[in-house]
Amino acid sequence: MQRLGQHLRAISAQAILERAQEVLGSVVHPSERRRSPLDEVPSGAESVELDLEETIEGAPFLARQGWSDPADLWMEYSLRRQQPVVLAVDTSLSMTGEKLALTAVALAVVLLQFPEDPIGIVAFENQARQLKDPYERLGVFELVERFLDVPAQGYTHLESGVRLALSVTRRIEGRSRGRPPAALLLTDGKYTAGRDPAYLAGRFHQMSVLKMGDERSSMALCREMAHRGKGVLREVPRLDVLPAVMYSVVKDLLRGRK
Repeated sequence: MQRLGQHLRAISAQAILERAQEVLGSVVHPSERRRSPLDEVPSGAESVELDLEETIEGAPFLARQGWSDPADLWMEYSLRRQQPVVLAVDTSLSMTGEKLALTAVALAVVLLQFPEDPIGIVAFENQARQLKDPYERLGVFELVERFLDVPAQGYTHLESGVRLALSVTRRIEGRSRGRPPAALLLTDGKYTAGRDPAYLAGRFHQMSVLKMGDERSSMALCREMAHRGKGVLREVPRLDVLPAVMYSVVKDLLRGRK
């Protein structure tokens, strides 16, 4: 029976991955031009060229001789722009069945779009748990299987989910010298445990909210959190459009927009 369950989970994970790839299409990562001495050019650099002007200005005599120490040779190159992301996802009882599968597709879209970037994922229901460490090397298939294994519980402790997402965000900020992490909260805006989490939103560099469902009573909280988080509010009235909305959000992140 256990082997049958594992087989069914693997089939579901593969179907989710294929759906995410359909939504995503071809992945194009923006890059930025940088300069540094030759011995500091990172291994992933592309279109590496000698920056003759900078080299001559820094070591004119050596440049005229046609040779220099690697530290004196300045290079210009392209480097893929990184974008750390932290996702906080509601996995309470209201997110079972097809809703859970579509949410898994949305998570797969993010991991496919940012395969080498720090991606942290937090799941919350009665309590919050870290589903993926931002510096953990995890394949998309393995992530989906792990997400499908998260048990759905009755209560929704939104505050604990946002608090843990903030902790993961702070950890990335302490290690990264690049762009600050963007946080994405996937929620219907309702909570049945803990306090109103809006007071935490302003502590993020940027937190956007994907409001799931069409219930209007929780819209005010979602709008307030996106405003305090200096992010955007995206409405997802039907769960079947969640993967496409997520794709739109990550494209904006890649372009450096909210």
